[in-house]
Amino acid sequence: MTWTRRSIAIALVGGVLVLAVAGGGLYLELGQGPDRVALSAVHDDPNVTVAHTVGGHLVHSGTVSTNTTGIVLYPGGLVTPESYVPTAAEIAVRDDVAVVIPKMPYNLPILDVDRAGTARDAAPEIRDWYVAGHSLGGVAACRYAVGEPDEVEGIVLFASYCDRDGSDADLRALSVLGTEDEVLDREAERRNRELFPAEARIVEIDGMNHAQFGAYGSQRGDGTAKIDNEAARNQVAIEVVVWLEQQ
Repeated sequence: MTWTRRSIAIALVGGVLVLAVAGGGLYLELGQGPDRVALSAVHDDPNVTVAHTVGGHLVHSGTVSTNTTGIVLYPGGLVTPESYVPTAAEIAVRDDVAVVIPKMPYNLPILDVDRAGTARDAAPEIRDWYVAGHSLGGVAACRYAVGEPDEVEGIVLFASYCDRDGSDADLRALSVLGTEDEVLDREAERRNRELFPAEARIVEIDGMNHAQFGAYGSQRGDGTAKIDNEAARNQVAIEVVVWLEQQ
């Protein structure tokens, strides 16, 4: 083959595109987070067990049994599942709750809405399951719950909302928001409350922003938090556990 200026230019452009696609895929696969300090604190806590399963992470405190409540927690978009281990740990130490945080394709939960179906295999002894999600993960979680209402007891949303009609579904529902969250589309969240199951509980944590539902650092466009990360995770855990105990 004779290399002309045109063929060289085409080859160079093609090479750049291949590198860009490969680099973009690697970026998506790596995801944002976790905060290593927060993650290390969990691993150093003797009251918390973090088991690394084939498809993600199982976080619990004590022995998992048929009396344990299970939560499958979908990560936010482009955020690693490890980034939610600290939040899951705060929930687990407060009650007999085990949290499964599945790994999503390219860290995009919307690409595997039905992931909760297989994620529950991490703790087959658990009978009662909830599906939860942060941000984009909450949208995906709600889609799963509305599509498979007989598979879970309810939905827990963190800084998110439903985009499928579950208003008539026989599901319990909790939505936890932060007052300083500037990433969440507030107008869409308020508008889509009518799609949430009846008798849903909606609470706001004063001073909390969007990124504090996980432990992955700051997020572009987010508001300035008025409480620290540990306090935010504590409040989230309290809201979830109190709500679970009301069933």
